[in-house]
Amino acid sequence: MIIAAYMDLSGPAVEPYPYVVADVGEGESPAVEWRNVPVGVLPPAGDPSGRAVAAIERGTPLVASLLESTQLAPSDWWSVSIDLPAAAVVGSEALLALPDQIVPAVVVDVGLLDTFGGASEGLVAVAPEHAAVVANAVSTRSVIVLIRP
Repeated sequence: MIIAAYMDLSGPAVEPYPYVVADVGEGESPAVEWRNVPVGVLPPAGDPSGRAVAAIERGTPLVASLLESTQLAPSDWWSVSIDLPAAAVVGSEALLALPDQIVPAVVVDVGLLDTFGGASEGLVAVAPEHAAVVANAVSTRSVIVLIRP
């Protein structure tokens, strides 16, 4: 009952989403501002460091299809499904704190925020020599994800 009341009073969950702040020409990287939008309203966001496949007008939500895909991690890296902090965006540098080591990673996909606006399940890419250790730590819930602001 209390959870239902919280959900009714808290309003819809929101997530940060990039919007273009100035007109962008084909091949240029956009300047963006982050706005809160209701979770699930827009398709996956584009990586702001990518280049426009065509001209983009100011105020346009930066959906992935507007940008050239950029390789976020080396092709031999492995992706691991993991709970991510709400601030994580595609391309974020991350550190995975495991019980006995720190492993560098790159966020390659973010899921939807949970109902309460907290962590989401996404994908991080790690070097092949760390993939098995990270997967094991994720399965035992013994990993903390640190995101560079």
